[in-house]
Amino acid sequence: MPNYAVFFAGSDQRVNDPKHVYVDWATELARQGYVSILCDGVGKFSGTSGTTGSGWANVVQHAMDAVEAGGNPERVIVVGMSRGGVQALIFAHCMKSRFRAAKLFVFAIDPVQGGHIQNDGSFDMKDNRNFLRKLGVRGSRDALKERYRLSDAAPNTVPDNVEFYLTALMQFRGSTRAFWGFTPQAPSLNNITGVQRNKHATYEIPGDHGYGVYTGVSTDSQDVDRSRESRGRVTREMFASHCRDRGFGYLTFDPPLVALNHYCRIANEDLSGSQGQSKATGFSFLAASRGAQTWGSQFKNPSGSYGWAKGRGHIVASTQAILGKGYFVNARHREIYRTCRPLVELALEHDRSCFQRLDQIPPWLEANARFAADAERDRTNFEAFLTALDGLL
Repeated sequence: MPNYAVFFAGSDQRVNDPKHVYVDWATELARQGYVSILCDGVGKFSGTSGTTGSGWANVVQHAMDAVEAGGNPERVIVVGMSRGGVQALIFAHCMKSRFRAAKLFVFAIDPVQGGHIQNDGSFDMKDNRNFLRKLGVRGSRDALKERYRLSDAAPNTVPDNVEFYLTALMQFRGSTRAFWGFTPQAPSLNNITGVQRNKHATYEIPGDHGYGVYTGVSTDSQDVDRSRESRGRVTREMFASHCRDRGFGYLTFDPPLVALNHYCRIANEDLSGSQGQSKATGFSFLAASRGAQTWGSQFKNPSGSYGWAKGRGHIVASTQAILGKGYFVNARHREIYRTCRPLVELALEHDRSCFQRLDQIPPWLEANARFAADAERDRTNFEAFLTALDGLL
């Protein structure tokens, strides 16, 4: 019986658009024996609205119908972006109802519930949640809830059939994006429950909300935006790493130095005050987490005076950001650096020609050297900082 890879695109996204990663990832998973179920986002899937999120349950039901038609799977990989990330979680609850023995790997990329007038969010599962429901009008959400015995907490609870829950969170460059319904969800933000620490990971990627699912390829041409490409490659590397470690398949990795180069591109843009595509915001997430900007506790407070500068305030309380201290985009970045460090040192000493194509690594190393040299601000050198992190990450 087949195993499945299920993809829920974000609002108003076509899942097969070449500027998004879904088909590329599905193709790679097919080599591992997974049958792909590719779902357009709300607003593109028939009978749904990208504005309100209405009809979202039809997308989840479509995926469930496909799995139920194929039999009892052993493993299911679920990827969702934005509202699709929450659909992925609700899908996991539906799977538990029908296929209790199946093991799931869920990767939610900047998952948000979305705003909805007269509702707590487009994924609110409560009965009598708005005036239409009180009048007896029932919709696809009600049918899904009853069919799979979903609880009110399904949109923000990880069921125990999920072997691993991976989250990638983005900053939203240049926009507060703070209105009701658009706070991302992750166990580390304390708005997702039901998963133990050793069964989940959360990573930050500075950039716009959708950056983690971009290939960098334009829909209208073959030009590649390197900033967007790097973010899509970074999320794939995170995804592939955990799929391998959790026994869900050995996906193709970028070589270690290439992977590091993509992470360093993001770090370099951020340290220059850009959140992606060289669009300056005047804000450096890594520098602020390091204390290089004298914002003090305001940086940890989403409602503080500097909340506007961060785009969305959800990342500021992150342990990874506090530990980042200007050196690493996230914990996975540091793991890759530790793997690559001997190669980097060897190349810098003997063969610098490889850095013609790995052009983001030398400037990132130079930035680290400048940080380490600032003993008054950092109170330690780079080597001591790495040693200190060993006990924390």
